[in-house]
Amino acid sequence: MTGESHHNDTGHSRTFSRREFLIELAALAGLLIACGPSEVAQAPTAVSLANTPTPTPEPVAPTSDVQPTRTPTPVPTLRPVSPRPEIVKFHPAAPSRVVDVQHAGVWDGKDLNPRVIRQMLDTSITKLTGLNDAGAAWKALFRPTDRVAIKVNTLFSADCTHLALVLAVAECLQEAGVPAEQIVIFDRDSYEMTRAGYTIVKDGPGVRCYGTDSKAMGGWVIDKVKVTLSNILLDSDALINIPILTGVVFAGMGISFAMKNHYGTFNRPSTFHDARFERGVTELNAFHPIKERTRLVIGDVLNAKTYRSDLGRLVVGGSRILTSFDPVAHDTVGVQLAADAYAEMGLDAAAVTKQTTTWLTTASALGLGTNDSQHMDVVKVKLT
Repeated sequence: MTGESHHNDTGHSRTFSRREFLIELAALAGLLIACGPSEVAQAPTAVSLANTPTPTPEPVAPTSDVQPTRTPTPVPTLRPVSPRPEIVKFHPAAPSRVVDVQHAGVWDGKDLNPRVIRQMLDTSITKLTGLNDAGAAWKALFRPTDRVAIKVNTLFSADCTHLALVLAVAECLQEAGVPAEQIVIFDRDSYEMTRAGYTIVKDGPGVRCYGTDSKAMGGWVIDKVKVTLSNILLDSDALINIPILTGVVFAGMGISFAMKNHYGTFNRPSTFHDARFERGVTELNAFHPIKERTRLVIGDVLNAKTYRSDLGRLVVGGSRILTSFDPVAHDTVGVQLAADAYAEMGLDAAAVTKQTTTWLTTASALGLGTNDSQHMDVVKVKLT
């Protein structure tokens, strides 16, 4: 598959030797999870604010008042996939809940603390589902027969989905009864995943971990352009989207988060930037295999501090994760976090909101979720 390519200078990636990695996983679950980091990221470069522009007024959250102007392109016929569990509800069936959990102690020096990440995930999943027991919540969301795809972002190895979070999610799935061999951690390219610290495992015992590479299926069209989707996604029953939040005030994006993360799920990401970004990101996410398989979104905002990364990106920090069933509501909250980060650093916060308003409103009109705060339930939790 073709497109862009992922970097990491956060200073917060954890490195294991092969022996340490196996010991770590055995201690976590007594089961083999065959994905491990392979490199150490460098510390983030300090951001100079000496010549940054004056902050603009705090942006107003976008609303979803417009009506849809088009419908998504019909998609090929696929094998039947079981309906999502009834507990997965969001607007218009119910207010779209977004759970924002912070823990200042999630970092132990340069390493993420697995125990704290589990505490954050347990809190998030219970608050999201309304169930008091985290194990029961995961079992309500995922069946032992489900083949689960976990979409990560490894485009820039310095700004990628943190592996410790992904491993914790895989552990939760296994504890809920999903066999390790039915879990696939994926992105668009195995090389990019390896560069970001993920170990490629395509078979054998344990969790699978590999890129789409040449495995793709055609038959979809966006704005008259033929595209293919990852067979890893198409072979799954359920999808967990784990993006990392970055502010991107170029190419028509505003932010890269849950919806933009699927630019690693199809083969033409570079085609749908700038003037084509709105159609690209919304119609891609409206494709049935993405829309109907999405079971859970877990936004990675784990970096302790916001910092500048390559290509003018701002990687948003906050020692937090955002969890939701609704990718549009999830990204709407992400927009505000990114805009706040820009404002705090004396950068143009209004540009973030201006660029995201159009495509979030279109996504809402296409029935992918809501960006209207009146239809959202944002739950904020600070753990210690």
